[in-house]
Amino acid sequence: MSIRASVEVNGLTGDFSRNRLRRMERREWGLWATAVVITGLLTAGLASFLAPLLHSNEAWQAHVTLQQAVWGLVGVVLLFDLYSVYQQLQIHRIRRQLFESEELFRLISENVADLIAVVDMEGRRIYNSVSYQTVLGYSIEELKRSSGIEQIHPDDRELVLRAAEDARRTGKGRTLEYRIRHKDGSWRVLESRASVIADRKGRPEKLVIVNRDITDRKTAVEALERSEASFRGVVEGAPYAICRVSLEGCFLRVNPALEKMLGHAGQEELLRSNIGLDVFRNAGEFEQLVAVLHSDGEFKDVQAEWRRKDGAPITVLCSGRTVERSEDGSVNIELFAEDVTERRVLERQLRMTTKMEAIGRLSGGIAHDFNNLLGVIIGYSEILKRKLGPENPWYECADEVEKAGQRAVSLTRQLLAFSRQQILTPAVLDLNALVTGMEKMLPRLIGEDVVVVTRLSDDIGRVKADNGQVEQVVMNLAVNARDAMPQGGELRIETANAEFDESYVRHHPGAKPGRYVMLAVVDSGIGMSAETLAHIFEPFFTTKEVGKGTGLGLATVYGVVKQSGGYLWVDSKLGKGSSFQIFLPRVEEKVTKVVSNTLPPEVLRGAETVLLVEDADALRKLARSFLEDRGFLVLSAANGEEALRLATNHKGPIHLLLTDVIMPGMNGRALAEHLLPKRRAMSVLYMSGYTDSFIAGHGVLEPGTHLLHKPFTEQALIAKVREVLDAAAGLSVRSEKEVPTIPVISSQEQ
Repeated sequence: MSIRASVEVNGLTGDFSRNRLRRMERREWGLWATAVVITGLLTAGLASFLAPLLHSNEAWQAHVTLQQAVWGLVGVVLLFDLYSVYQQLQIHRIRRQLFESEELFRLISENVADLIAVVDMEGRRIYNSVSYQTVLGYSIEELKRSSGIEQIHPDDRELVLRAAEDARRTGKGRTLEYRIRHKDGSWRVLESRASVIADRKGRPEKLVIVNRDITDRKTAVEALERSEASFRGVVEGAPYAICRVSLEGCFLRVNPALEKMLGHAGQEELLRSNIGLDVFRNAGEFEQLVAVLHSDGEFKDVQAEWRRKDGAPITVLCSGRTVERSEDGSVNIELFAEDVTERRVLERQLRMTTKMEAIGRLSGGIAHDFNNLLGVIIGYSEILKRKLGPENPWYECADEVEKAGQRAVSLTRQLLAFSRQQILTPAVLDLNALVTGMEKMLPRLIGEDVVVVTRLSDDIGRVKADNGQVEQVVMNLAVNARDAMPQGGELRIETANAEFDESYVRHHPGAKPGRYVMLAVVDSGIGMSAETLAHIFEPFFTTKEVGKGTGLGLATVYGVVKQSGGYLWVDSKLGKGSSFQIFLPRVEEKVTKVVSNTLPPEVLRGAETVLLVEDADALRKLARSFLEDRGFLVLSAANGEEALRLATNHKGPIHLLLTDVIMPGMNGRALAEHLLPKRRAMSVLYMSGYTDSFIAGHGVLEPGTHLLHKPFTEQALIAKVREVLDAAAGLSVRSEKEVPTIPVISSQEQ
């Protein structure tokens, strides 16, 4: 029923009650008037009876007595009339009060939102307020014809019956909630409170039940609870730390992400701590943030240094705002924090990697151009020495030029190693065997005043790396240790198995979880400061005097370890020595046997036709000279287009294409792809002073591809040419002195 209809019904009901009261009052006043008239007539009759007595001549004594009796009777009648009037007035007043009370109860029961009912102790309805129709849709007649217990939800009936039984037994009602069926079939939730009406003997006779429809409130509460649960789930499952703290720094609420971030197992311990004193590494930072909140009310993405429960430092990005508590009006702080420790480490690593890569590209470019020059210098030095002979006075000069060239080659190789652009020949190694093999050589390298001690674990695993490069790493570290011990000392080489877990990785930037084999080189030297440690792997950085070091030793170590997929960690303090720990990934493969691949001198000749393609004129002339001196027929071209013309015009076979990889115009790979369909018997040997990764980007180093790395000597060139030609011809020229070529593997394939 609508509100308007309810008001209209209530108004009609009120008018009906007032009209009924007026009729009752008119009837009562009519009866009262009739009683007055009757008493008046009686009084008049008595008065008429008294008049003759007043004029009678009977005895005075009897007359007086009768007169007094009549006047007494008249007085009694008048008193009765007065009492009747007074009684009627009192009844009228009480009825008016009763009507007003009934009217007030009616107005309350009809206008209140609560449902009011009066039932006997057996549950039969005696009275139901109009709000039953408003709330539940039932009319008063429908309620009278139905049983209240049948409209209650089956699951709640027992609860209602038990409450009624308790009221009958104790005389006191209690509050309960139950569901009742609406006329449209839906269920409404009522909050019910019963009061007991007792009879004259104090026994429960009736129950006054006041019901309140709390369906909407219940729905709102449930929705709020779901919302709070959802919000709580968001907060509890958030990857960011969320907490509420007082202005003094006391934790009030925390989420699991903050517990995990700070290394706590539960909330209790964390809630007992103070964020300013126990979490911020510098308590002044928290005070500064509180000051910002006082002035601005919030702050965003402020970097702060925190510490975990175990004391480990972490870097966090904080955002916060002030919130006012509704209970007492006090102000608290809501903090949102993200652990960016790893991100900052990665950013530093990215900056360092970018810096090192830039230096590496520069170094690689210099090494490439320098290698071409060194190839010419070393090659023509060899030719000059051969022409002069050992007895010639100028032989020694040519020899020194060659030695200087070889030393320069060593420098370029170190640059390539640092930039991870050298070509490796990885094999499965036993680091214990490698260290044992170097044990006798190291004292001669570092001097007798340094004692070499080895501590090799018996059960170490195997690693996959370039044997020569790992030896170079050990030698570089040994020389570096010797320079750190000018007065002598102890050099200790250790091996052991290692396994990185998440905790180790978190505290060692650049490390990755996994199983490793550790090779450590420890010295008792002067150590290094933190500032020096930050630069030790940069090329050309050195603490030695000018002219006593190139600054490439540790850079080479860094490059080799990284290119081998390993990890390098350094511990050092001034006055307490240094420890270089190299971790190489452990592999489950058999150790590769190291064999020689030197060809005997008698086979380093040939009569085959070689198409030589090289854009550097000096190097092309040198290579042609080497080949022709050993009996090969050489077709020489400066670029790919010229090589195609030579190949087209040459009527005989071409046994080998010896080409540079990177050339202006057509590169070596494209040249080979043009020639091979027409000359299927031709073999291809690439040569390059560029890095292996750059060559791989041009399609070289596929299975079966042969590569000669610049700069090369005459021996290396002829040996590689002979090897490729023999392999193509299927000649079995390999003997005990000769082994198959170890395939070239780039850093990308490792």
